[in-house]
Amino acid sequence: MIFEIFTTTLMGGLAGYSFIKKSGISNDADKIQRIFKNAGMTIREDGQVKTIRLQRKRKIEGGTEYIYQLPLGMSSQEIIDKQHVLEDGLNIKDKIFQFQLSDLFQIKFDKTLIKQIKSLSTGKKSKKEIEIEFDGMLKIKVFNKGLQERYDWSEDYLKRDSWSVSIGKTRSNIIRHDFDEHKHLIIAGATGYGKSALLKLIVTSLVCQQPEHTNLHLVDLKGGSAFQRFKNLKQTRNFTREPEGAKEILKDIQQQMEEAYKEIVDAGYEDIKESGIKDRHFIIIDEAADIADDAVAMEVVTDIARKGRGAGYYLIYGTQYPSSQSIPQQTKRNIPVRLCFVLDDATASNTALGQTGAESLPMIPGRGIYKNVKTQIVQTPFISNKEIKKQIAPFITIRPREEEDSIEKPKTSGGNTFKLEEM
Repeated sequence: MIFEIFTTTLMGGLAGYSFIKKSGISNDADKIQRIFKNAGMTIREDGQVKTIRLQRKRKIEGGTEYIYQLPLGMSSQEIIDKQHVLEDGLNIKDKIFQFQLSDLFQIKFDKTLIKQIKSLSTGKKSKKEIEIEFDGMLKIKVFNKGLQERYDWSEDYLKRDSWSVSIGKTRSNIIRHDFDEHKHLIIAGATGYGKSALLKLIVTSLVCQQPEHTNLHLVDLKGGSAFQRFKNLKQTRNFTREPEGAKEILKDIQQQMEEAYKEIVDAGYEDIKESGIKDRHFIIIDEAADIADDAVAMEVVTDIARKGRGAGYYLIYGTQYPSSQSIPQQTKRNIPVRLCFVLDDATASNTALGQTGAESLPMIPGRGIYKNVKTQIVQTPFISNKEIKKQIAPFITIRPREEEDSIEKPKTSGGNTFKLEEM
């Protein structure tokens, strides 16, 4: 009885699969071609409508890569901007056949056989995801399963004595942001989807990797909930949760930065890396939109973004409300590297990321787009508050009450400990 059920299902599946294959419905390469035509991603040349042309395909881990030639005049950026259109098209299911031939051969002959067969037509299928690259040829990678939804942080992510911080994982690699190479970073994203969690991960990583040379200037304008745990770190030079306090701290940092850069240049060096100075200062702002109305504060932010790289003053600028006001154009120009979680619309994505796409990210905490020359979709590692507490515990200092109160104020003395060394 069971064997007859399985045989009938298998034969029906083979017949259905054969029909689908013949009609081209299940062929992703053909689907992509049809999506391009239906979405108007075509050009007209010599009276003919032309679109992409498949050159070859190859199997990759977890899916298939399709390589296309673009017709002259078609923009690869336009295609990248419509990535969500391609993904939606590839995930449209046939009404009858909800399984692939390979599913049938994975059935086990045990007491759950009937349940397995039933699940083939009713079970939820993983959504296909795609990645697009262009290097003269259009490369569309189609993955049969989505990127893993959670990666737990571990100490393996740390790289001791380095300014390179692990900020995400792709299907095959750990993505690191090296602050000595790419000095500043804009982080944007709707509330609840990973922005503040990533900022906490970055702070924890910096403190653990470079405990003697990390200097933190923390501006937490979301009430202090994210950065409060770092307030008593020996690496914390300034901490505030008030916009007015933020302005005063930023002005003080600007003065320190100017003095530091003058020392470096006067000593004959181009920047802090060449000088041999080991200390780095990180100005980390969570919810920058709350100081967007303060012209003086925003002018200082722009100045740090412009000049800070040479003096070792690195800006990490976070906001859940990306707009032309909260991320001024001059600041954006000096911070080309971005990490963006899901946002409300394409306008916000274009403001924060310089392109659309963040509005189409799945509603998964930690899922983001990291843009550094090329664009990559990443899943940021999850680190719990309990783990953060464990990692930073050796660096907590218990300050006298007077000193604890004064940390809200900018420090004008002892701010820089520059010692120029020959390389």
